[in-house]
Amino acid sequence: MKKVVLKMWMPLALLATPLALLAQQNKVVKSITVKGSVEFTDPRQEVNKVWLMKENLSGKPTPVDSVVVGPDKTFTFKLKQDHQGIYTINAMYWDHASFWSDADVKVAMRGYDTSRYKVKIPHYNFVEGSADNNFINQYVLNSENNYRRGIDDYNAAYYAKKSTDTNFTHYLDTRKVYSPINEDYEQRQNLLMRVYKNRPVTIYAIRGMAGTEAGERYDKAMGLLEDLMKTYPWLTEAKALKETIIYNMNQAKRLKNGQPMPSVKYPTPDGTLAGLDQYKGKYLLVDFWASWCGPCRQAIPHVKEIYEAYKDKGFAVASISIDTDNNAWKKAMKEENMPWLQLLSDNKDNTMKEFQFSGIPTMYLVDPAGNIAERFTGFTEEAAAKVKSILEKGTTAAPKKAAAAMSMTSF
Repeated sequence: MKKVVLKMWMPLALLATPLALLAQQNKVVKSITVKGSVEFTDPRQEVNKVWLMKENLSGKPTPVDSVVVGPDKTFTFKLKQDHQGIYTINAMYWDHASFWSDADVKVAMRGYDTSRYKVKIPHYNFVEGSADNNFINQYVLNSENNYRRGIDDYNAAYYAKKSTDTNFTHYLDTRKVYSPINEDYEQRQNLLMRVYKNRPVTIYAIRGMAGTEAGERYDKAMGLLEDLMKTYPWLTEAKALKETIIYNMNQAKRLKNGQPMPSVKYPTPDGTLAGLDQYKGKYLLVDFWASWCGPCRQAIPHVKEIYEAYKDKGFAVASISIDTDNNAWKKAMKEENMPWLQLLSDNKDNTMKEFQFSGIPTMYLVDPAGNIAERFTGFTEEAAAKVKSILEKGTTAAPKKAAAAMSMTSF
């Protein structure tokens, strides 16, 4: 009889497991405790603060709370929420860590960047939390390693071109790799999505899956969002993300080569409004940058070279900063001494959304008809060569009216 009883109970237990998991997934967690520490504080600040931000996945994160880092370099948040979601800890605007808020979490962060050349690119932070939270841990690590491997590959190719060692160049050109960087990244992320299939935390990955082009990836991302919306009605971020993806796709269509450059006006250093329409009839390079962006400022001397070579042949430049610190913007302008139009975005998030970029420098080359000729993310030697090639083929002596307009708005 005992054996019969065991045989009857085993399948019942197996049937109950997915039901228990589903009940756990649908359980709404109302409050958690967030604990953390920073190894280094900013010595330039009398008070070091940490912010807790809610990621709504459809725009700028929403500040929820802030605390001062204690003498022991620790911090604590008591988070109350309508439902669990994605949050980010922002340590002194230097370091970041994201987590899923369905259980208490704990994180040890580096905090202030003590390197000689400071960069606001956070290293990997492991957040102790729930099983679902580990999806974010693994996703972030994959992304961080992919980013840094990409830099290594780019630098290797760059210095190989500069080298006289033909053996090294030949090796890089002919080597066989087990998995190219992009394929390797996709494999790891796809495995994560399979392991965590139908879990609400996967919305963290879906936000970067769809892209802005119709196709298999787009359809898959939208299908996953629809499933989350049905399974977890409380996950309001899913609906908001769907709307954002649709907006981004439509906006990206408006920014393709051959489409009119959006007509915008932003404040100049003296506070007056100026736009890009005044450059009709000329080639125009629009540079989105910021004072704190190292690659942006490294690109400026190269843009200056092109500007000096082609300014009398119908070429102009306009810089649009996404700085939020007016003084830092003006200080950087003075240091860089850029002899062209300077504008400051009056809303960084709206500008990034309208022109569809998340990293800077981002540049648009606009043709004399006011249409987009090319877009560049970053400003590499290849990008500079492309700009010069287009200008060589298309520039002529600048019309007098256009030249006069430029001289009045240059700084």
